[in-house]
Amino acid sequence: MMINHLEDFLKPFSIILYPTSLRRINGNFYIFVAKTNKEKRIGFLTDLNTFYLQDPYFSENKKIEGLNLYVNLYPLNFDNYKKINNFLKISPSICKRNTSFGTGDRLGLVTSAQIFALKEYNLFPVLAQQSPRELIKTHRDFKDVLLKSVLGVLEANYQGEYGADADHIKDEKYLLEAIDAGYTMYTLDISDLIQKVSSLSQKELKEKFEKISSNSKKIIEKYADRKVKISEDQYFELSYDELCKSAIIYENAMPFIEMVYDILRSKLPEFDIEVSIDEGERATTPEDHIFVVEYLHQKGIDFKSLAPKFPGEFQKGIDYQGNIKEFEESLIKHYSLAKNLEGYRLSLHSGSDKFSIYKIFYKITQGNFHIKTSGTSWLEAVKVIAKFDPDLFLELYNIALENLEESKKAYKVDIKKEDFPIEIKEDLLAFLSKKEVRQLFHISYGILLYEKRDDIYSILDKYEEDHYKFVYENIKRHLKELFEEGKNV
Repeated sequence: MMINHLEDFLKPFSIILYPTSLRRINGNFYIFVAKTNKEKRIGFLTDLNTFYLQDPYFSENKKIEGLNLYVNLYPLNFDNYKKINNFLKISPSICKRNTSFGTGDRLGLVTSAQIFALKEYNLFPVLAQQSPRELIKTHRDFKDVLLKSVLGVLEANYQGEYGADADHIKDEKYLLEAIDAGYTMYTLDISDLIQKVSSLSQKELKEKFEKISSNSKKIIEKYADRKVKISEDQYFELSYDELCKSAIIYENAMPFIEMVYDILRSKLPEFDIEVSIDEGERATTPEDHIFVVEYLHQKGIDFKSLAPKFPGEFQKGIDYQGNIKEFEESLIKHYSLAKNLEGYRLSLHSGSDKFSIYKIFYKITQGNFHIKTSGTSWLEAVKVIAKFDPDLFLELYNIALENLEESKKAYKVDIKKEDFPIEIKEDLLAFLSKKEVRQLFHISYGILLYEKRDDIYSILDKYEEDHYKFVYENIKRHLKELFEEGKNV
Protein backbone atom coordinates (compact mmCIF):
# COMPACT_ATOMS: atom_id res chain seq x y z
CA MET A 1 0.00 0.00 0.00
CA MET A 2 2.72 2.48 0.99
CA ILE A 3 4.81 1.47 -2.04
CA ASN A 4 1.88 2.07 -4.38
CA HIS A 5 1.24 5.52 -2.91
CA LEU A 6 4.91 6.41 -3.20
CA GLU A 7 5.22 5.11 -6.78
CA ASP A 8 2.08 7.01 -7.85
CA PHE A 9 3.38 10.20 -6.28
CA LEU A 10 6.83 9.99 -7.88
CA LYS A 11 5.69 8.97 -11.37
CA PRO A 12 4.60 12.46 -12.57
CA PHE A 13 8.11 13.69 -11.72
CA SER A 14 9.60 10.89 -13.88
CA ILE A 15 11.13 9.38 -10.75
CA ILE A 16 11.39 5.59 -10.71
CA LEU A 17 11.20 3.83 -7.34
CA TYR A 18 13.12 0.64 -6.54
CA PRO A 19 10.31 -1.04 -4.56
CA THR A 20 12.50 -3.53 -2.69
CA SER A 21 14.54 -0.66 -1.25
CA LEU A 22 11.80 0.77 0.95
CA ARG A 23 12.96 0.27 4.54
CA ARG A 24 11.51 1.48 7.81
CA ILE A 25 14.12 3.12 10.01
CA ASN A 26 11.83 3.79 12.95
CA GLY A 27 8.34 5.16 13.58
CA ASN A 28 7.15 7.06 10.52
CA PHE A 29 10.66 7.35 9.11
CA TYR A 30 11.51 5.42 5.93
CA ILE A 31 14.39 5.32 3.44
CA PHE A 32 14.32 4.22 -0.21
CA VAL A 33 16.26 4.43 -3.48
CA ALA A 34 14.88 5.99 -6.65
CA LYS A 35 16.22 7.05 -10.02
CA THR A 36 15.92 10.55 -11.49
CA ASN A 37 17.21 11.02 -15.03
CA LYS A 38 19.67 8.09 -14.82
CA GLU A 39 20.92 9.16 -11.38
CA LYS A 40 20.11 7.09 -8.29
CA ARG A 41 19.19 9.05 -5.20
CA ILE A 42 18.30 8.33 -1.60
CA GLY A 43 14.74 9.19 -0.63
CA PHE A 44 13.19 9.73 2.77
CA LEU A 45 9.58 9.50 3.92
CA THR A 46 8.92 11.16 7.26
CA ASP A 47 6.24 12.91 9.24
CA LEU A 48 8.77 15.63 10.03
CA ASN A 49 8.67 18.47 7.51
CA THR A 50 11.94 19.73 8.98
CA PHE A 51 14.15 16.82 7.81
CA TYR A 52 16.71 17.84 5.17
CA LEU A 53 20.06 16.67 3.86
CA GLN A 54 22.43 18.36 1.41
CA ASP A 55 21.16 19.23 -2.11
CA PRO A 56 17.48 18.18 -1.88
CA TYR A 57 15.76 17.29 -5.14
CA PHE A 58 12.65 19.28 -4.20
CA SER A 59 13.25 22.76 -2.82
CA GLU A 60 10.56 21.99 -0.23
CA ASN A 61 9.53 18.59 1.09
CA LYS A 62 6.50 17.24 -0.76
CA LYS A 63 3.54 15.90 1.20
CA ILE A 64 1.93 12.64 0.10
CA GLU A 65 -1.65 13.12 1.23
CA GLY A 66 -2.56 9.44 1.11
CA LEU A 67 0.25 8.66 3.57
CA ASN A 68 0.30 11.95 5.48
CA LEU A 69 4.08 11.86 5.13
CA TYR A 70 6.65 14.16 3.55
CA VAL A 71 9.10 13.04 0.87
CA ASN A 72 12.34 14.31 -0.61
CA LEU A 73 15.34 12.85 -2.42
CA TYR A 74 19.07 13.50 -2.06
CA PRO A 75 22.30 12.55 -3.81
CA LEU A 76 24.42 10.08 -1.88
CA ASN A 77 27.44 12.34 -1.63
CA PHE A 78 29.93 11.79 1.16
CA ASP A 79 28.47 14.40 3.51
CA ASN A 80 24.98 12.93 3.20
CA TYR A 81 26.40 9.43 3.64
CA LYS A 82 28.02 10.40 6.94
CA LYS A 83 24.81 12.04 8.19
CA ILE A 84 22.69 9.02 7.25
CA ASN A 85 25.16 6.71 8.94
CA ASN A 86 24.52 8.54 12.22
CA PHE A 87 21.00 7.13 12.41
CA LEU A 88 21.20 4.11 10.08
CA LYS A 89 24.32 1.93 10.01
CA ILE A 90 25.22 1.70 6.34
CA SER A 91 29.01 1.85 6.59
CA PRO A 92 31.24 -1.21 5.99
CA SER A 93 32.52 -3.50 8.74
CA ILE A 94 35.45 -5.80 9.35
CA CYS A 95 34.99 -9.48 8.54
CA LYS A 96 33.97 -11.71 11.45
CA ARG A 97 33.26 -14.87 9.45
CA ASN A 98 35.46 -17.68 8.18
CA THR A 99 34.27 -17.25 4.59
CA SER A 100 34.27 -14.04 2.56
CA PHE A 101 33.78 -13.25 -1.10
CA GLY A 102 34.71 -10.01 -2.88
CA THR A 103 32.89 -8.85 -5.97
CA GLY A 104 33.81 -5.30 -6.88
CA ASP A 105 31.82 -3.16 -9.30
CA ARG A 106 34.00 -1.22 -11.72
CA LEU A 107 31.06 0.71 -13.16
CA GLY A 108 29.29 1.38 -9.86
CA LEU A 109 25.99 0.09 -11.23
CA VAL A 110 25.33 -3.47 -10.11
CA THR A 111 26.18 -3.91 -6.44
CA SER A 112 22.51 -4.64 -5.69
CA ALA A 113 22.47 -7.45 -8.28
CA GLN A 114 25.61 -8.92 -6.72
CA ILE A 115 24.02 -8.72 -3.27
CA PHE A 116 20.94 -10.66 -4.39
CA ALA A 117 23.27 -13.53 -5.30
CA LEU A 118 25.63 -13.19 -2.33
CA LYS A 119 22.98 -13.09 0.38
CA GLU A 120 21.80 -16.58 -0.56
CA TYR A 121 25.02 -18.00 0.91
CA ASN A 122 26.59 -18.04 4.36
CA LEU A 123 29.45 -15.65 3.70
CA PHE A 124 30.72 -12.16 4.39
CA PRO A 125 30.38 -10.02 1.24
CA VAL A 126 33.10 -7.54 0.33
CA LEU A 127 31.29 -5.16 -2.00
CA ALA A 128 33.46 -2.09 -2.43
CA GLN A 129 36.64 -3.60 -3.87
CA GLN A 130 38.90 -1.59 -6.12
CA SER A 131 42.63 -1.09 -6.61
CA PRO A 132 44.43 2.16 -7.42
CA ARG A 133 45.03 0.73 -10.91
CA GLU A 134 41.28 0.31 -11.40
CA LEU A 135 40.53 3.73 -9.93
CA ILE A 136 42.89 5.37 -12.41
CA LYS A 137 41.47 3.46 -15.37
CA THR A 138 37.84 4.17 -14.42
CA HIS A 139 38.46 7.78 -13.29
CA ARG A 140 36.96 7.10 -9.87
CA ASP A 141 38.18 7.35 -6.29
CA PHE A 142 37.73 5.30 -3.14
CA LYS A 143 34.85 7.44 -1.91
CA ASP A 144 32.88 7.08 -5.13
CA VAL A 145 33.36 3.30 -5.12
CA LEU A 146 32.14 3.10 -1.54
CA LEU A 147 29.14 5.35 -2.13
CA LYS A 148 28.00 3.35 -5.15
CA SER A 149 28.28 0.19 -3.06
CA VAL A 150 26.20 1.78 -0.30
CA LEU A 151 23.57 2.68 -2.90
CA GLY A 152 23.50 -0.99 -3.88
CA VAL A 153 23.16 -2.02 -0.23
CA LEU A 154 20.18 0.30 0.21
CA GLU A 155 18.64 -0.59 -3.14
CA ALA A 156 18.76 -4.31 -2.31
CA ASN A 157 17.52 -3.59 1.24
CA TYR A 158 20.49 -5.59 2.50
CA GLN A 159 20.72 -5.24 6.27
CA GLY A 160 23.71 -7.47 7.00
CA GLU A 161 27.34 -6.51 7.36
CA TYR A 162 29.68 -6.07 4.41
CA GLY A 163 33.29 -5.10 3.78
CA ALA A 164 35.12 -2.49 1.72
CA ASP A 165 38.51 -3.54 0.33
CA ALA A 166 41.21 -1.05 -0.66
CA ASP A 167 42.83 -3.54 -3.00
CA HIS A 168 46.52 -3.77 -3.98
CA ILE A 169 47.73 -0.88 -1.85
CA LYS A 170 51.37 -0.11 -2.66
CA ASP A 171 51.90 3.37 -1.26
CA GLU A 172 50.89 5.72 1.51
CA LYS A 173 48.95 8.09 -0.76
CA TYR A 174 46.23 5.61 -1.67
CA LEU A 175 46.30 4.10 1.81
CA LEU A 176 45.38 7.46 3.35
CA GLU A 177 42.68 8.07 0.75
CA ALA A 178 41.09 4.70 1.57
CA ILE A 179 41.29 5.40 5.31
CA ASP A 180 39.62 8.77 4.75
CA ALA A 181 36.83 7.04 2.81
CA GLY A 182 36.26 4.57 5.64
CA TYR A 183 37.43 1.31 4.12
CA THR A 184 37.65 -1.68 6.44
CA MET A 185 39.96 -4.05 4.52
CA TYR A 186 43.42 -3.23 3.19
CA THR A 187 45.12 -5.58 0.74
CA LEU A 188 48.83 -4.83 0.78
CA ASP A 189 50.71 -5.58 -2.43
CA ILE A 190 54.45 -5.93 -1.86
CA SER A 191 55.31 -7.13 -5.37
CA ASP A 192 57.39 -4.02 -6.16
CA LEU A 193 59.48 -4.46 -3.02
CA ILE A 194 60.54 -8.09 -3.20
CA GLN A 195 63.96 -9.20 -4.39
CA LYS A 196 63.99 -11.20 -7.61
CA VAL A 197 66.39 -14.14 -7.24
CA SER A 198 65.93 -16.22 -10.39
CA SER A 199 68.92 -14.60 -12.12
CA LEU A 200 71.22 -14.47 -9.09
CA SER A 201 74.26 -16.74 -8.89
CA GLN A 202 75.04 -18.78 -5.78
CA LYS A 203 77.74 -16.27 -4.92
CA GLU A 204 75.28 -13.37 -5.17
CA LEU A 205 72.73 -15.25 -3.08
CA LYS A 206 75.35 -15.87 -0.41
CA GLU A 207 76.34 -12.20 -0.37
CA LYS A 208 72.72 -11.13 0.06
CA PHE A 209 72.13 -13.71 2.77
CA GLU A 210 75.01 -12.33 4.80
CA LYS A 211 73.24 -8.95 4.85
CA ILE A 212 69.86 -10.12 6.16
CA SER A 213 68.87 -9.22 9.71
CA SER A 214 69.45 -11.33 12.78
CA ASN A 215 65.68 -11.57 13.15
CA SER A 216 65.37 -13.22 9.74
CA LYS A 217 68.20 -15.60 10.55
CA LYS A 218 66.39 -16.64 13.74
CA ILE A 219 63.30 -17.49 11.70
CA ILE A 220 65.42 -19.66 9.42
CA GLU A 221 67.01 -21.43 12.40
CA LYS A 222 63.60 -21.98 13.99
CA TYR A 223 61.97 -23.61 10.97
CA ALA A 224 64.81 -25.19 8.96
CA ASP A 225 64.26 -28.93 8.51
CA ARG A 226 61.02 -28.79 10.50
CA LYS A 227 58.28 -31.20 9.46
CA VAL A 228 54.79 -29.83 8.86
CA LYS A 229 51.91 -32.25 9.35
CA ILE A 230 49.30 -32.60 6.59
CA SER A 231 47.49 -35.63 7.98
CA GLU A 232 48.19 -38.53 10.31
CA ASP A 233 50.54 -40.13 7.81
CA GLN A 234 51.55 -37.17 5.61
CA TYR A 235 53.96 -34.32 6.16
CA PHE A 236 56.42 -32.14 4.28
CA GLU A 237 59.78 -30.72 5.35
CA LEU A 238 60.94 -27.12 5.25
CA SER A 239 64.29 -26.60 3.55
CA TYR A 240 67.10 -24.52 5.07
CA ASP A 241 68.30 -23.37 1.64
CA GLU A 242 64.79 -22.37 0.57
CA LEU A 243 64.20 -20.49 3.82
CA CYS A 244 67.41 -18.55 3.18
CA LYS A 245 66.17 -17.70 -0.27
CA SER A 246 62.77 -16.66 1.12
CA ALA A 247 64.44 -14.29 3.58
CA ILE A 248 66.40 -12.68 0.75
CA ILE A 249 63.25 -12.28 -1.34
CA TYR A 250 60.89 -10.87 1.28
CA GLU A 251 62.84 -9.19 4.08
CA ASN A 252 63.06 -5.78 2.41
CA ALA A 253 59.29 -5.74 1.81
CA MET A 254 58.34 -6.29 5.45
CA PRO A 255 58.93 -2.70 6.67
CA PHE A 256 56.21 -1.50 4.28
CA ILE A 257 53.69 -3.78 5.97
CA GLU A 258 54.88 -2.59 9.38
CA MET A 259 54.47 1.04 8.28
CA VAL A 260 50.94 0.45 6.98
CA TYR A 261 49.97 -1.41 10.13
CA ASP A 262 51.19 1.44 12.32
CA ILE A 263 49.27 4.01 10.25
CA LEU A 264 46.08 1.95 10.37
CA ARG A 265 46.34 1.45 14.12
CA SER A 266 46.79 5.18 14.63
CA LYS A 267 43.73 6.09 12.57
CA LEU A 268 41.17 3.28 12.80
CA PRO A 269 39.65 1.39 15.74
CA GLU A 270 39.53 -1.85 13.74
CA PHE A 271 40.51 -3.06 10.29
CA ASP A 272 41.37 -6.17 8.29
CA ILE A 273 44.73 -6.60 6.56
CA GLU A 274 45.38 -8.98 3.70
CA VAL A 275 48.99 -9.60 2.68
CA SER A 276 49.36 -10.22 -1.04
CA ILE A 277 52.40 -12.17 -2.20
CA ASP A 278 50.66 -13.51 -5.31
CA GLU A 279 52.35 -11.29 -7.89
CA GLY A 280 55.96 -12.35 -7.47
CA GLU A 281 58.07 -14.01 -10.13
CA ARG A 282 57.52 -17.54 -8.85
CA ALA A 283 54.89 -19.67 -7.16
CA THR A 284 54.95 -19.14 -3.41
CA THR A 285 56.88 -21.89 -1.66
CA PRO A 286 56.02 -23.18 1.83
CA GLU A 287 59.25 -21.51 2.96
CA ASP A 288 58.11 -18.17 1.52
CA HIS A 289 54.81 -18.55 3.33
CA ILE A 290 56.38 -19.41 6.68
CA PHE A 291 58.95 -16.63 6.51
CA VAL A 292 56.41 -13.88 5.75
CA VAL A 293 53.90 -15.05 8.35
CA GLU A 294 56.45 -15.66 11.11
CA TYR A 295 58.14 -12.32 10.47
CA LEU A 296 54.82 -10.46 10.76
CA HIS A 297 53.70 -12.43 13.79
CA GLN A 298 56.97 -11.68 15.58
CA LYS A 299 56.39 -7.99 14.88
CA GLY A 300 52.91 -8.24 16.40
CA ILE A 301 51.15 -7.55 13.11
CA ASP A 302 47.65 -9.03 13.07
CA PHE A 303 46.55 -9.79 9.52
CA LYS A 304 43.40 -11.61 8.44
CA SER A 305 44.43 -13.28 5.18
CA LEU A 306 47.39 -14.22 3.02
CA ALA A 307 47.28 -14.50 -0.77
CA PRO A 308 50.00 -16.85 -2.04
CA LYS A 309 50.91 -17.20 -5.70
CA PHE A 310 49.73 -20.68 -6.57
CA PRO A 311 51.19 -22.77 -9.43
CA GLY A 312 49.59 -22.27 -12.82
CA GLU A 313 48.13 -19.20 -14.51
CA PHE A 314 45.39 -17.02 -13.02
CA GLN A 315 44.78 -14.88 -16.08
CA LYS A 316 41.89 -12.45 -16.28
CA GLY A 317 38.49 -13.48 -17.60
CA ILE A 318 39.14 -17.19 -18.08
CA ASP A 319 39.39 -20.41 -16.10
CA TYR A 320 42.50 -21.62 -14.30
CA GLN A 321 45.31 -22.67 -16.61
CA GLY A 322 47.70 -25.26 -15.27
CA ASN A 323 48.04 -28.64 -13.65
CA ILE A 324 45.14 -28.96 -11.22
CA LYS A 325 46.89 -31.73 -9.28
CA GLU A 326 49.90 -29.45 -8.78
CA PHE A 327 47.60 -26.66 -7.63
CA GLU A 328 45.92 -29.02 -5.17
CA GLU A 329 49.23 -30.21 -3.71
CA SER A 330 50.42 -26.62 -3.27
CA LEU A 331 47.13 -25.58 -1.64
CA ILE A 332 47.31 -28.49 0.82
CA LYS A 333 50.74 -27.34 1.98
CA HIS A 334 49.71 -23.72 2.31
CA TYR A 335 46.56 -24.58 4.22
CA SER A 336 48.51 -26.90 6.52
CA LEU A 337 50.83 -24.00 7.33
CA ALA A 338 47.89 -21.65 7.91
CA LYS A 339 46.36 -24.14 10.37
CA ASN A 340 49.67 -24.53 12.20
CA LEU A 341 50.45 -20.82 12.40
CA GLU A 342 46.82 -19.76 13.03
CA GLY A 343 45.06 -16.42 12.95
CA TYR A 344 44.56 -15.94 9.22
CA ARG A 345 42.93 -17.43 6.13
CA LEU A 346 44.12 -18.11 2.60
CA SER A 347 42.98 -15.79 -0.17
CA LEU A 348 42.54 -16.51 -3.87
CA HIS A 349 43.23 -13.54 -6.12
CA SER A 350 42.01 -13.21 -9.71
CA GLY A 351 39.31 -15.62 -8.61
CA SER A 352 36.87 -14.65 -11.37
CA ASP A 353 35.81 -17.56 -13.55
CA LYS A 354 38.26 -20.08 -11.99
CA PHE A 355 35.51 -22.70 -11.95
CA SER A 356 37.75 -25.76 -12.36
CA ILE A 357 39.47 -25.23 -8.99
CA TYR A 358 36.59 -23.93 -6.83
CA LYS A 359 35.59 -27.36 -5.54
CA ILE A 360 39.15 -28.18 -4.53
CA PHE A 361 39.65 -24.77 -2.95
CA TYR A 362 36.50 -25.09 -0.83
CA LYS A 363 37.25 -28.66 0.26
CA ILE A 364 40.89 -28.18 1.24
CA THR A 365 40.39 -24.89 3.06
CA GLN A 366 37.27 -26.24 4.78
CA GLY A 367 35.46 -23.02 3.94
CA ASN A 368 38.09 -20.77 5.55
CA PHE A 369 39.01 -18.39 2.75
CA HIS A 370 38.60 -15.12 0.93
CA ILE A 371 38.09 -14.97 -2.84
CA LYS A 372 38.42 -11.86 -4.98
CA THR A 373 36.48 -11.33 -8.18
CA SER A 374 35.88 -8.05 -10.00
CA GLY A 375 36.22 -7.94 -13.76
CA THR A 376 33.71 -10.73 -14.29
CA SER A 377 30.82 -8.31 -13.60
CA TRP A 378 32.26 -5.84 -16.12
CA LEU A 379 32.10 -8.58 -18.75
CA GLU A 380 28.40 -8.98 -18.03
CA ALA A 381 27.98 -5.31 -18.91
CA VAL A 382 29.73 -5.98 -22.22
CA LYS A 383 27.32 -8.87 -22.76
CA VAL A 384 24.37 -6.48 -22.38
CA ILE A 385 25.90 -4.21 -25.01
CA ALA A 386 26.51 -7.13 -27.37
CA LYS A 387 22.87 -8.20 -27.05
CA PHE A 388 21.12 -4.85 -27.28
CA ASP A 389 23.48 -2.54 -29.19
CA PRO A 390 25.59 -4.51 -31.69
CA ASP A 391 26.94 -1.37 -33.33
CA LEU A 392 28.30 -0.08 -30.04
CA PHE A 393 29.77 -3.50 -29.29
CA LEU A 394 31.63 -3.49 -32.61
CA GLU A 395 32.95 0.00 -31.87
CA LEU A 396 34.20 -1.17 -28.49
CA TYR A 397 35.76 -4.26 -30.05
CA ASN A 398 37.74 -2.19 -32.55
CA ILE A 399 38.87 0.29 -29.86
CA ALA A 400 39.98 -2.59 -27.65
CA LEU A 401 41.93 -4.20 -30.49
CA GLU A 402 43.68 -0.98 -31.43
CA ASN A 403 44.77 -0.45 -27.82
CA LEU A 404 45.53 -4.05 -26.92
CA GLU A 405 49.26 -3.64 -26.39
CA GLU A 406 48.74 -0.69 -24.06
CA SER A 407 46.05 -2.54 -22.07
CA LYS A 408 48.33 -5.57 -21.72
CA LYS A 409 50.88 -3.52 -19.80
CA ALA A 410 48.67 -3.69 -16.71
CA TYR A 411 47.56 -7.31 -16.97
CA LYS A 412 49.17 -10.64 -17.77
CA VAL A 413 47.34 -12.27 -20.68
CA ASP A 414 48.61 -14.32 -23.60
CA ILE A 415 46.46 -12.77 -26.32
CA LYS A 416 47.76 -10.79 -29.30
CA LYS A 417 46.07 -8.78 -32.02
CA GLU A 418 46.60 -11.52 -34.62
CA ASP A 419 44.29 -13.79 -32.59
CA PHE A 420 41.24 -11.73 -33.52
CA PRO A 421 39.21 -11.42 -36.73
CA ILE A 422 38.73 -8.04 -38.34
CA GLU A 423 35.15 -8.95 -39.25
CA ILE A 424 32.91 -10.90 -36.86
CA LYS A 425 30.75 -13.40 -38.73
CA GLU A 426 28.98 -15.08 -35.82
CA ASP A 427 26.47 -14.27 -33.10
CA LEU A 428 28.00 -11.59 -30.87
CA LEU A 429 27.17 -13.33 -27.60
CA ALA A 430 28.79 -16.52 -28.87
CA PHE A 431 31.79 -14.48 -30.00
CA LEU A 432 32.07 -12.80 -26.60
CA SER A 433 32.10 -16.19 -24.85
CA LYS A 434 35.42 -17.12 -26.50
CA LYS A 435 38.38 -17.10 -24.12
CA GLU A 436 40.50 -14.63 -26.05
CA VAL A 437 37.58 -12.23 -26.56
CA ARG A 438 36.70 -12.31 -22.86
CA GLN A 439 40.30 -11.45 -22.06
CA LEU A 440 40.37 -8.66 -24.61
CA PHE A 441 37.36 -6.94 -23.07
CA HIS A 442 38.38 -7.77 -19.52
CA ILE A 443 41.62 -5.79 -19.71
CA SER A 444 40.30 -3.01 -21.99
CA TYR A 445 37.78 -1.41 -19.63
CA GLY A 446 39.99 1.64 -19.07
CA ILE A 447 40.30 2.72 -22.70
CA LEU A 448 36.68 1.79 -23.45
CA LEU A 449 35.37 3.94 -20.62
CA TYR A 450 37.68 6.76 -21.69
CA GLU A 451 36.43 6.65 -25.28
CA LYS A 452 32.78 5.61 -24.83
CA ARG A 453 31.77 6.19 -21.21
CA ASP A 454 28.51 8.00 -21.94
CA ASP A 455 27.40 5.47 -24.56
CA ILE A 456 28.22 2.54 -22.26
CA TYR A 457 26.37 3.98 -19.29
CA SER A 458 23.41 5.00 -21.41
CA ILE A 459 22.77 1.52 -22.82
CA LEU A 460 23.25 -0.09 -19.40
CA ASP A 461 20.74 2.32 -17.92
CA LYS A 462 18.25 1.56 -20.65
CA TYR A 463 18.57 -2.19 -20.12
CA GLU A 464 19.20 -2.11 -16.39
CA GLU A 465 16.93 -5.07 -15.62
CA ASP A 466 18.80 -7.28 -18.09
CA HIS A 467 22.13 -6.01 -16.76
CA TYR A 468 21.11 -6.96 -13.23
CA LYS A 469 19.94 -10.39 -14.39
CA PHE A 470 23.21 -11.14 -16.19
CA VAL A 471 25.31 -10.08 -13.20
CA TYR A 472 23.14 -12.00 -10.73
CA GLU A 473 23.35 -15.19 -12.77
CA ASN A 474 27.10 -14.84 -13.21
CA ILE A 475 27.86 -14.31 -9.51
CA LYS A 476 25.37 -17.06 -8.63
CA ARG A 477 27.24 -19.45 -10.93
CA HIS A 478 30.50 -18.66 -9.12
CA LEU A 479 28.93 -19.23 -5.71
CA LYS A 480 27.10 -22.40 -6.72
CA GLU A 481 30.30 -23.95 -8.05
CA LEU A 482 32.15 -22.94 -4.92
CA PHE A 483 29.70 -23.65 -2.12
CA GLU A 484 27.22 -26.22 -3.34
CA GLU A 485 29.55 -28.33 -5.44
CA GLY A 486 32.53 -27.82 -3.13
CA LYS A 487 30.73 -29.42 -0.20
CA ASN A 488 30.18 -32.58 -2.23
CA VAL A 489 33.78 -33.14 -3.31
